[in-house]
Amino acid sequence: MRTLSEIHGAIVLSDDEIVKRLTSIGWPKIIDAIAETFVEEANGKVVSPAKTIIGFPETNSDFRVMPGYMEKYPNLCGVKIIGACTDNPKKYGLPLAIGTYILNDTATQRPLMMFDAAIPTAWRTAAATAVSVWQLSSLNATTLGIIGCGVQAHYHVPAIQSVRNITKILVCDLDETKMNRMIETFGEIVVKATQQEVLDQADIVVTLTPTTEPHIFIKDIPQREMLLCAIGGDSEKKIEFEPSVVTVVDHFCDSLDQVKHTGTISRALEEQYVVPKELKSLGKLMVGQESLDVSKPVKMFLSTGVALEDLAIARLLYTEILLP
Repeated sequence: MRTLSEIHGAIVLSDDEIVKRLTSIGWPKIIDAIAETFVEEANGKVVSPAKTIIGFPETNSDFRVMPGYMEKYPNLCGVKIIGACTDNPKKYGLPLAIGTYILNDTATQRPLMMFDAAIPTAWRTAAATAVSVWQLSSLNATTLGIIGCGVQAHYHVPAIQSVRNITKILVCDLDETKMNRMIETFGEIVVKATQQEVLDQADIVVTLTPTTEPHIFIKDIPQREMLLCAIGGDSEKKIEFEPSVVTVVDHFCDSLDQVKHTGTISRALEEQYVVPKELKSLGKLMVGQESLDVSKPVKMFLSTGVALEDLAIARLLYTEILLP
């Protein structure tokens, strides 16, 4: 007998149930499922429109709708409806992002499952970064740098540890408490550092800052073998790297449509540091339709957060629940 909550026949998962199920599934399987979305999109086997965003500047918030479908799983489609407000944590005591995911049966469009989107979004975002680390970083990478030690940092560490043997983690944040929390969670391999120390020493650097002005500049980036994972600037109003950075790195994105609307790339296009045909897709690299630029030792992954990734997580959760 099913013990989960239901609304009109749709399973409703609690946060505790989500954590339990995703932990049971495990990072390797989750990362594989997210990698599959990159490949299927590159092969044109998906429907995944760029996210629709309505901005509310007066409240520092926005509202996003993200539908997705994969031909490989023809019985399922879904949508994430999520909002982000930079004032939420300090002003209202709420999470930065708040949303709901609805998984539907494609034949009838009957909702099959619903859940709060915050925790699954954190898992899928970290898993997508791990896919980029798997594809773009050195096999010998051992030092991870984290700039921005909020909630996402606590998901990114185990995700990346699933694909690389990380022996040292350099952390940087304006909030000392957040850095201390990273040490408490992950132990003695975590070392506090300045932003420049992270950039100078880490093999893999993950930026998780929701900043509205660049704080990493072309002069800050050493020209050596390393991977930059730009995760925080996922909309036009959010930007972590100055636009000219794209001229000195070999950059790949998760979505060619969406990346044009991120802070770094939208400004880089506007200022003509890059033209649309020069934008590269990680999925296309994975299927052999793109290649690495060996003249540029610094690789960069630009994450926008794709609806297919949310669908992949929902499918895994639904499958896990249906298992006997």
